[in-house]
Amino acid sequence: MKNLYSSLPRYLALLAGTFLLAACGFGAQPTPTPEPVTLRYVTFAGLDAAEQALIDAFRTSHPSVTVATETYNRAPEEYLTSTPPPDLMLITPGEFLDGAIDRNALVDLSDLWQQAGVDAQVAGALAVLSERGGKQYYVPTGYNWNGIYYNKQIFEQYGIEPPRTWDEFTQLAETLWLEGITPFAISGGDPFMGTLWLDYLNLRLNGPAFHKEFLAGDVPYDDPRIRTIFELWASLVEKGYFLQTSASMGIDDALAAVAPSAASISPQAAMVLSGPAFLGALAPAQREQLGFFPFPILDTAQPPAEVVMAIGYMIPSAAPHRDEALAFAGVLASDEGRDLMAQDIAGSGLYAPFFGDPDALPDSVRQGVDLVQSAQALTAPYYMSVPARMWPALIAMQRRLLTEPGSGQVFDLDGLLATLETAR
Repeated sequence: MKNLYSSLPRYLALLAGTFLLAACGFGAQPTPTPEPVTLRYVTFAGLDAAEQALIDAFRTSHPSVTVATETYNRAPEEYLTSTPPPDLMLITPGEFLDGAIDRNALVDLSDLWQQAGVDAQVAGALAVLSERGGKQYYVPTGYNWNGIYYNKQIFEQYGIEPPRTWDEFTQLAETLWLEGITPFAISGGDPFMGTLWLDYLNLRLNGPAFHKEFLAGDVPYDDPRIRTIFELWASLVEKGYFLQTSASMGIDDALAAVAPSAASISPQAAMVLSGPAFLGALAPAQREQLGFFPFPILDTAQPPAEVVMAIGYMIPSAAPHRDEALAFAGVLASDEGRDLMAQDIAGSGLYAPFFGDPDALPDSVRQGVDLVQSAQALTAPYYMSVPARMWPALIAMQRRLLTEPGSGQVFDLDGLLATLETAR
Protein backbone atom coordinates (compact mmCIF):
# COMPACT_ATOMS: atom_id res chain seq x y z
CA MET A 1 0.00 0.00 0.00
CA LYS A 2 3.07 2.30 0.09
CA ASN A 3 2.38 3.54 -3.43
CA LEU A 4 -0.94 4.97 -2.26
CA TYR A 5 0.89 7.44 -0.06
CA SER A 6 3.68 8.44 -2.48
CA SER A 7 1.91 11.71 -3.26
CA LEU A 8 1.00 12.57 0.34
CA PRO A 9 3.16 15.75 0.49
CA ARG A 10 1.36 17.26 -2.53
CA TYR A 11 -1.99 16.23 -1.07
CA LEU A 12 -1.17 17.95 2.23
CA ALA A 13 -0.26 21.11 0.35
CA LEU A 14 -3.59 21.06 -1.44
CA LEU A 15 -5.43 20.36 1.78
CA ALA A 16 -3.70 23.08 3.77
CA GLY A 17 -6.31 25.61 2.70
CA THR A 18 -9.04 23.32 3.99
CA PHE A 19 -7.69 23.21 7.52
CA LEU A 20 -7.56 27.02 7.57
CA LEU A 21 -11.29 27.21 6.94
CA ALA A 22 -12.09 27.45 10.64
CA ALA A 23 -10.23 30.76 10.76
CA CYS A 24 -10.74 32.08 7.25
CA GLY A 25 -13.90 30.41 5.91
CA PHE A 26 -14.17 28.73 2.53
CA GLY A 27 -12.68 31.80 0.85
CA ALA A 28 -9.04 30.92 1.70
CA GLN A 29 -6.88 30.73 -1.44
CA PRO A 30 -4.15 28.05 -1.69
CA THR A 31 -0.69 29.39 -2.47
CA PRO A 32 0.82 28.73 -4.92
CA THR A 33 -2.11 28.02 -7.26
CA PRO A 34 -1.89 24.44 -8.59
CA GLU A 35 -2.21 23.61 -12.26
CA PRO A 36 -5.83 23.61 -13.49
CA VAL A 37 -7.36 20.14 -13.38
CA THR A 38 -10.81 18.64 -13.82
CA LEU A 39 -12.01 16.05 -11.31
CA ARG A 40 -14.35 13.46 -12.79
CA TYR A 41 -16.96 12.49 -10.21
CA VAL A 42 -19.66 9.80 -10.56
CA THR A 43 -22.66 10.00 -8.23
CA PHE A 44 -26.25 8.87 -7.65
CA ALA A 45 -29.29 10.78 -8.81
CA GLY A 46 -31.21 12.80 -6.23
CA LEU A 47 -28.36 14.46 -4.30
CA ASP A 48 -27.68 17.34 -6.70
CA ALA A 49 -28.32 20.19 -4.28
CA ALA A 50 -26.27 18.78 -1.42
CA GLU A 51 -23.33 17.89 -3.61
CA GLN A 52 -23.33 21.16 -5.52
CA ALA A 53 -23.08 23.07 -2.25
CA LEU A 54 -20.05 20.97 -1.30
CA ILE A 55 -18.47 21.40 -4.75
CA ASP A 56 -18.96 25.16 -4.56
CA ALA A 57 -17.31 25.26 -1.14
CA PHE A 58 -14.40 23.16 -2.40
CA ARG A 59 -13.86 25.34 -5.45
CA THR A 60 -13.78 28.45 -3.28
CA SER A 61 -10.64 27.15 -1.58
CA HIS A 62 -9.38 25.30 -4.68
CA PRO A 63 -10.31 27.53 -7.64
CA SER A 64 -7.98 25.72 -10.04
CA VAL A 65 -10.02 22.51 -9.72
CA THR A 66 -13.19 21.97 -11.73
CA VAL A 67 -15.52 19.11 -10.76
CA ALA A 68 -17.28 17.38 -13.66
CA THR A 69 -20.23 15.43 -12.26
CA GLU A 70 -21.79 12.36 -13.90
CA THR A 71 -24.76 10.25 -12.79
CA TYR A 72 -24.34 6.48 -12.80
CA ASN A 73 -25.67 4.92 -16.00
CA ARG A 74 -23.89 1.57 -15.74
CA ALA A 75 -22.51 -0.72 -13.04
CA PRO A 76 -19.91 0.81 -10.67
CA GLU A 77 -17.49 -1.98 -11.63
CA GLU A 78 -17.42 -0.71 -15.21
CA TYR A 79 -16.44 2.75 -14.06
CA LEU A 80 -13.75 1.49 -11.71
CA THR A 81 -12.12 -0.74 -14.34
CA SER A 82 -12.28 1.85 -17.13
CA THR A 83 -9.10 3.59 -18.27
CA PRO A 84 -8.78 6.00 -16.68
CA PRO A 85 -11.28 5.54 -13.86
CA PRO A 86 -13.12 8.48 -12.30
CA ASP A 87 -11.31 10.49 -9.64
CA LEU A 88 -14.20 10.20 -7.18
CA MET A 89 -17.15 7.84 -6.90
CA LEU A 90 -20.12 7.87 -4.55
CA ILE A 91 -20.71 4.30 -3.45
CA THR A 92 -22.54 2.15 -0.95
CA PRO A 93 -21.00 -0.76 1.01
CA GLY A 94 -21.64 -4.17 -0.44
CA GLU A 95 -20.17 -6.74 -2.81
CA PHE A 96 -18.72 -4.14 -5.17
CA LEU A 97 -16.88 -2.26 -2.41
CA ASP A 98 -15.57 -5.54 -0.95
CA GLY A 99 -14.25 -6.67 -4.33
CA ALA A 100 -12.59 -3.32 -5.03
CA ILE A 101 -10.85 -3.41 -1.65
CA ASP A 102 -9.67 -6.98 -2.22
CA ARG A 103 -8.09 -5.91 -5.52
CA ASN A 104 -6.35 -2.92 -3.91
CA ALA A 105 -8.33 -0.73 -6.28
CA LEU A 106 -9.19 1.94 -3.69
CA VAL A 107 -7.20 4.45 -1.64
CA ASP A 108 -7.08 3.68 2.08
CA LEU A 109 -8.72 6.67 3.81
CA SER A 110 -8.22 5.51 7.40
CA ASP A 111 -5.79 8.34 8.19
CA LEU A 112 -8.30 10.89 6.97
CA TRP A 113 -10.96 9.32 9.20
CA GLN A 114 -8.69 9.73 12.23
CA GLN A 115 -7.23 13.16 11.42
CA ALA A 116 -10.65 14.69 10.76
CA GLY A 117 -12.31 12.92 13.70
CA VAL A 118 -14.72 10.97 11.51
CA ASP A 119 -14.04 7.77 13.45
CA ALA A 120 -15.17 9.43 16.68
CA GLN A 121 -18.49 10.57 15.23
CA VAL A 122 -19.68 7.57 13.21
CA ALA A 123 -21.50 4.98 15.31
CA GLY A 124 -19.76 1.61 15.50
CA ALA A 125 -22.48 -0.36 13.72
CA LEU A 126 -22.44 2.11 10.81
CA ALA A 127 -18.63 2.21 10.65
CA VAL A 128 -18.48 -1.58 10.40
CA LEU A 129 -20.46 -1.45 7.14
CA SER A 130 -17.43 -0.06 5.31
CA GLU A 131 -14.58 -1.30 7.51
CA ARG A 132 -12.34 -4.01 6.10
CA GLY A 133 -9.36 -5.29 8.07
CA GLY A 134 -9.55 -2.35 10.45
CA LYS A 135 -9.29 0.16 7.57
CA GLN A 136 -11.77 2.54 5.95
CA TYR A 137 -12.01 3.11 2.22
CA TYR A 138 -14.68 5.79 1.90
CA VAL A 139 -15.70 9.02 3.56
CA PRO A 140 -19.31 8.63 4.72
CA THR A 141 -21.96 11.23 4.02
CA GLY A 142 -25.34 9.68 4.73
CA TYR A 143 -27.39 6.53 5.12
CA ASN A 144 -30.96 5.40 4.88
CA TRP A 145 -33.16 2.82 6.48
CA ASN A 146 -35.87 0.43 5.34
CA GLY A 147 -39.28 -0.49 6.70
CA ILE A 148 -42.90 -1.09 5.85
CA TYR A 149 -44.21 2.05 4.14
CA TYR A 150 -47.98 2.30 4.30
CA ASN A 151 -50.76 4.47 2.91
CA LYS A 152 -51.78 6.63 5.88
CA GLN A 153 -55.29 7.23 4.60
CA ILE A 154 -56.03 3.49 4.40
CA PHE A 155 -54.75 2.92 7.92
CA GLU A 156 -56.82 5.81 9.23
CA GLN A 157 -59.93 4.67 7.38
CA TYR A 158 -59.85 1.24 9.02
CA GLY A 159 -58.47 2.34 12.38
CA ILE A 160 -55.26 0.33 11.91
CA GLU A 161 -52.26 0.85 14.15
CA PRO A 162 -48.77 -0.10 12.91
CA PRO A 163 -48.02 -3.65 14.12
CA ARG A 164 -44.99 -4.72 16.12
CA THR A 165 -45.14 -8.52 15.91
CA TRP A 166 -45.52 -10.94 13.02
CA ASP A 167 -48.91 -12.14 14.31
CA GLU A 168 -50.20 -8.57 14.37
CA PHE A 169 -48.74 -8.00 10.92
CA THR A 170 -50.41 -11.01 9.33
CA GLN A 171 -53.71 -10.23 11.09
CA LEU A 172 -53.54 -6.72 9.65
CA ALA A 173 -52.93 -8.19 6.19
CA GLU A 174 -55.89 -10.55 6.55
CA THR A 175 -58.14 -7.69 7.70
CA LEU A 176 -57.23 -5.61 4.67
CA TRP A 177 -57.64 -8.57 2.31
CA LEU A 178 -61.12 -9.26 3.65
CA GLU A 179 -61.98 -5.61 3.01
CA GLY A 180 -60.94 -6.05 -0.62
CA ILE A 181 -57.62 -4.24 -0.23
CA THR A 182 -54.43 -6.00 -1.33
CA PRO A 183 -51.99 -5.70 1.56
CA PHE A 184 -48.65 -5.57 -0.28
CA ALA A 185 -47.02 -4.19 -3.39
CA ILE A 186 -43.54 -5.38 -4.37
CA SER A 187 -41.13 -4.70 -7.23
CA GLY A 188 -41.22 -8.24 -8.60
CA GLY A 189 -39.52 -7.12 -11.80
CA ASP A 190 -36.67 -5.43 -9.93
CA PRO A 191 -35.08 -7.40 -7.08
CA PHE A 192 -33.13 -4.39 -5.78
CA MET A 193 -36.12 -3.40 -3.63
CA GLY A 194 -38.04 -6.68 -3.81
CA THR A 195 -35.37 -8.77 -2.10
CA LEU A 196 -35.61 -6.64 1.03
CA TRP A 197 -38.17 -9.30 1.99
CA LEU A 198 -35.36 -11.84 1.92
CA ASP A 199 -33.18 -9.58 4.08
CA TYR A 200 -35.77 -8.98 6.75
CA LEU A 201 -37.26 -12.46 6.94
CA ASN A 202 -33.77 -13.86 7.45
CA LEU A 203 -32.81 -11.20 10.01
CA ARG A 204 -36.01 -11.70 11.98
CA LEU A 205 -36.04 -15.51 11.81
CA ASN A 206 -32.37 -16.50 11.86
CA GLY A 207 -30.65 -13.42 13.26
CA PRO A 208 -28.03 -10.96 12.01
CA ALA A 209 -25.02 -13.23 12.56
CA PHE A 210 -26.46 -15.90 10.29
CA HIS A 211 -27.62 -13.29 7.79
CA LYS A 212 -24.12 -11.86 7.50
CA GLU A 213 -22.80 -15.35 6.77
CA PHE A 214 -25.49 -15.69 4.12
CA LEU A 215 -24.59 -12.33 2.55
CA ALA A 216 -20.92 -13.36 2.48
CA GLY A 217 -21.81 -16.42 0.41
CA ASP A 218 -20.99 -18.86 3.21
CA VAL A 219 -24.50 -20.39 3.41
CA PRO A 220 -26.00 -22.41 0.55
CA TYR A 221 -29.51 -21.68 -0.65
CA ASP A 222 -30.63 -25.22 0.13
CA ASP A 223 -29.83 -24.72 3.83
CA PRO A 224 -33.00 -25.58 5.81
CA ARG A 225 -32.97 -22.16 7.46
CA ILE A 226 -33.02 -20.42 4.08
CA ARG A 227 -35.75 -22.75 2.88
CA THR A 228 -37.91 -21.69 5.84
CA ILE A 229 -37.62 -18.06 4.77
CA PHE A 230 -38.86 -18.83 1.27
CA GLU A 231 -41.67 -20.98 2.62
CA LEU A 232 -42.89 -18.10 4.77
CA TRP A 233 -42.61 -15.61 1.90
CA ALA A 234 -44.47 -17.99 -0.44
CA SER A 235 -47.25 -18.47 2.14
CA LEU A 236 -48.04 -14.75 1.97
CA VAL A 237 -48.25 -14.96 -1.82
CA GLU A 238 -50.49 -18.03 -1.62
CA LYS A 239 -52.94 -16.13 0.59
CA GLY A 240 -53.28 -13.40 -2.02
CA TYR A 241 -51.52 -10.74 0.03
CA PHE A 242 -49.43 -9.44 -2.91
CA LEU A 243 -50.77 -7.69 -6.00
CA GLN A 244 -51.42 -10.11 -8.85
CA THR A 245 -49.31 -7.91 -11.14
CA SER A 246 -46.36 -7.96 -8.73
CA ALA A 247 -44.10 -10.11 -10.90
CA SER A 248 -43.86 -7.45 -13.61
CA MET A 249 -43.74 -4.37 -11.39
CA GLY A 250 -40.71 -2.12 -11.22
CA ILE A 251 -39.76 -0.09 -8.17
CA ASP A 252 -41.65 3.04 -9.23
CA ASP A 253 -44.72 0.93 -10.11
CA ALA A 254 -44.77 -0.70 -6.68
CA LEU A 255 -44.40 2.60 -4.86
CA ALA A 256 -47.10 4.28 -6.96
CA ALA A 257 -49.44 1.38 -6.19
CA VAL A 258 -49.36 2.45 -2.53
CA ALA A 259 -48.96 6.21 -3.09
CA PRO A 260 -50.78 7.13 -6.31
CA SER A 261 -49.59 10.09 -8.38
CA ALA A 262 -53.00 11.81 -8.32
CA ALA A 263 -55.78 12.16 -5.76
CA SER A 264 -58.25 10.76 -8.29
CA ILE A 265 -56.38 7.43 -8.37
CA SER A 266 -57.14 4.87 -5.67
CA PRO A 267 -54.26 2.96 -4.08
CA GLN A 268 -53.86 -0.59 -5.37
CA ALA A 269 -52.16 -1.82 -2.20
CA ALA A 270 -51.76 -0.67 1.38
CA MET A 271 -48.08 -1.35 2.08
CA VAL A 272 -44.67 -1.80 0.48
CA LEU A 273 -41.32 -2.83 1.98
CA SER A 274 -39.02 -0.01 0.94
CA GLY A 275 -36.76 2.79 2.07
CA PRO A 276 -36.15 6.45 1.29
CA ALA A 277 -33.42 5.54 -1.20
CA PHE A 278 -36.20 4.32 -3.48
CA LEU A 279 -38.60 7.19 -2.84
CA GLY A 280 -36.68 9.82 -4.81
CA ALA A 281 -38.82 9.34 -7.93
CA LEU A 282 -42.02 10.12 -6.01
CA ALA A 283 -43.45 13.61 -6.02
CA PRO A 284 -43.59 15.32 -2.60
CA ALA A 285 -47.38 14.86 -2.55
CA GLN A 286 -46.91 11.11 -2.98
CA ARG A 287 -44.37 10.91 -0.17
CA GLU A 288 -46.80 12.76 2.07
CA GLN A 289 -49.24 9.86 1.69
CA LEU A 290 -46.79 7.47 3.34
CA GLY A 291 -45.88 6.56 6.88
CA PHE A 292 -43.60 3.72 7.87
CA PHE A 293 -42.99 1.26 10.69
CA PRO A 294 -40.18 -1.24 11.37
CA PHE A 295 -40.39 -4.70 9.85
CA PRO A 296 -42.21 -6.77 12.51
CA ILE A 297 -40.59 -9.07 15.06
CA LEU A 298 -40.70 -12.77 14.23
CA ASP A 299 -38.54 -14.21 16.99
CA THR A 300 -38.00 -12.21 20.18
CA ALA A 301 -34.77 -14.12 20.79
CA GLN A 302 -33.16 -12.40 17.80
CA PRO A 303 -31.49 -9.03 18.42
CA PRO A 304 -32.90 -5.99 16.63
CA ALA A 305 -31.23 -5.55 13.25
CA GLU A 306 -31.85 -3.34 10.25
CA VAL A 307 -30.90 -3.12 6.59
CA VAL A 308 -29.06 0.10 5.83
CA MET A 309 -27.68 1.53 2.63
CA ALA A 310 -24.91 3.96 3.51
CA ILE A 311 -23.27 6.26 0.98
CA GLY A 312 -19.83 7.79 0.86
CA TYR A 313 -17.00 8.96 -1.34
CA MET A 314 -14.29 6.57 -2.49
CA ILE A 315 -11.17 7.28 -4.53
CA PRO A 316 -9.86 4.74 -7.08
CA SER A 317 -6.17 3.93 -6.67
CA ALA A 318 -5.67 4.66 -10.37
CA ALA A 319 -7.50 8.00 -10.30
CA PRO A 320 -5.63 10.40 -12.59
CA HIS A 321 -6.06 13.29 -10.12
CA ARG A 322 -5.82 11.44 -6.85
CA ASP A 323 -4.23 14.32 -4.93
CA GLU A 324 -7.07 16.67 -5.80
CA ALA A 325 -9.61 13.93 -5.02
CA LEU A 326 -8.02 13.53 -1.58
CA ALA A 327 -8.27 17.27 -1.09
CA PHE A 328 -11.98 17.13 -1.95
CA ALA A 329 -12.44 14.28 0.53
CA GLY A 330 -10.64 16.41 3.10
CA VAL A 331 -13.12 19.25 2.62
CA LEU A 332 -15.97 16.78 3.03
CA ALA A 333 -14.41 15.39 6.22
CA SER A 334 -13.85 18.85 7.72
CA ASP A 335 -16.30 20.24 10.26
CA GLU A 336 -17.58 22.79 7.74
CA GLY A 337 -18.00 20.20 5.01
CA ARG A 338 -19.80 17.76 7.30
CA ASP A 339 -22.18 20.47 8.51
CA LEU A 340 -22.91 21.52 4.95
CA MET A 341 -23.68 17.99 3.78
CA ALA A 342 -25.67 17.21 6.93
CA GLN A 343 -27.98 20.14 6.34
CA ASP A 344 -28.59 19.46 2.66
CA ILE A 345 -28.82 15.67 2.88
CA ALA A 346 -31.33 15.83 5.71
CA GLY A 347 -33.34 18.36 3.74
CA SER A 348 -33.68 15.92 0.85
CA GLY A 349 -35.54 13.48 3.11
CA LEU A 350 -33.88 10.62 1.24
CA TYR A 351 -30.93 10.05 3.57
CA ALA A 352 -29.96 10.68 7.16
CA PRO A 353 -26.64 12.51 7.55
CA PHE A 354 -23.82 10.79 9.42
CA PHE A 355 -23.08 14.09 11.16
CA GLY A 356 -24.96 17.05 12.56
CA ASP A 357 -27.60 17.65 15.22
CA PRO A 358 -30.18 14.82 15.19
CA ASP A 359 -32.78 17.06 16.83
CA ALA A 360 -32.68 19.40 13.82
CA LEU A 361 -33.77 16.67 11.41
CA PRO A 362 -37.25 16.47 9.84
CA ASP A 363 -39.59 14.09 11.67
CA SER A 364 -39.51 11.48 8.90
CA VAL A 365 -35.71 11.42 8.93
CA ARG A 366 -35.57 11.46 12.73
CA GLN A 367 -37.78 8.36 12.82
CA GLY A 368 -35.34 6.58 10.50
CA VAL A 369 -32.35 7.65 12.58
CA ASP A 370 -34.02 6.34 15.75
CA LEU A 371 -34.68 3.02 14.01
CA VAL A 372 -31.05 2.63 12.97
CA GLN A 373 -29.67 3.77 16.33
CA SER A 374 -31.85 1.28 18.19
CA ALA A 375 -30.51 -1.66 16.16
CA GLN A 376 -27.81 -3.88 17.59
CA ALA A 377 -26.67 -4.92 14.11
CA LEU A 378 -26.79 -3.39 10.64
CA THR A 379 -26.32 -5.04 7.27
CA ALA A 380 -26.09 -3.87 3.67
CA PRO A 381 -29.00 -4.92 1.40
CA TYR A 382 -28.89 -8.47 0.08
CA TYR A 383 -29.04 -7.28 -3.53
CA MET A 384 -25.93 -5.11 -3.04
CA SER A 385 -24.09 -7.98 -1.35
CA VAL A 386 -24.31 -10.65 -4.03
CA PRO A 387 -22.30 -10.77 -7.27
CA ALA A 388 -23.91 -9.11 -10.27
CA ARG A 389 -23.92 -12.46 -12.05
CA MET A 390 -26.73 -13.50 -9.69
CA TRP A 391 -29.09 -10.67 -10.59
CA PRO A 392 -30.80 -12.45 -13.53
CA ALA A 393 -31.44 -15.46 -11.28
CA LEU A 394 -33.00 -13.18 -8.67
CA ILE A 395 -35.38 -11.70 -11.24
CA ALA A 396 -36.43 -15.21 -12.26
CA MET A 397 -36.78 -16.22 -8.60
CA GLN A 398 -39.11 -13.34 -7.82
CA ARG A 399 -41.19 -13.98 -10.91
CA ARG A 400 -41.78 -17.59 -9.89
CA LEU A 401 -42.28 -16.84 -6.20
CA LEU A 402 -44.87 -14.16 -6.92
CA THR A 403 -46.88 -16.11 -9.50
CA GLU A 404 -46.77 -19.83 -8.72
CA PRO A 405 -47.89 -20.21 -5.07
CA GLY A 406 -51.69 -20.33 -4.90
CA SER A 407 -52.08 -20.17 -8.69
CA GLY A 408 -52.83 -23.85 -9.24
CA GLN A 409 -49.37 -24.31 -10.72
CA VAL A 410 -46.86 -26.58 -9.05
CA PHE A 411 -44.51 -24.45 -6.98
CA ASP A 412 -41.19 -26.29 -6.98
CA LEU A 413 -39.40 -24.55 -4.12
CA ASP A 414 -36.56 -27.07 -4.10
CA GLY A 415 -35.98 -26.44 -7.79
CA LEU A 416 -36.02 -22.68 -7.23
CA LEU A 417 -33.45 -22.92 -4.45
CA ALA A 418 -31.31 -25.26 -6.57
CA THR A 419 -31.30 -22.67 -9.35
CA LEU A 420 -30.15 -19.94 -6.93
CA GLU A 421 -27.46 -22.23 -5.56
CA THR A 422 -26.16 -22.89 -9.06
CA ALA A 423 -26.06 -19.15 -9.74
CA ARG A 424 -24.16 -18.58 -6.49
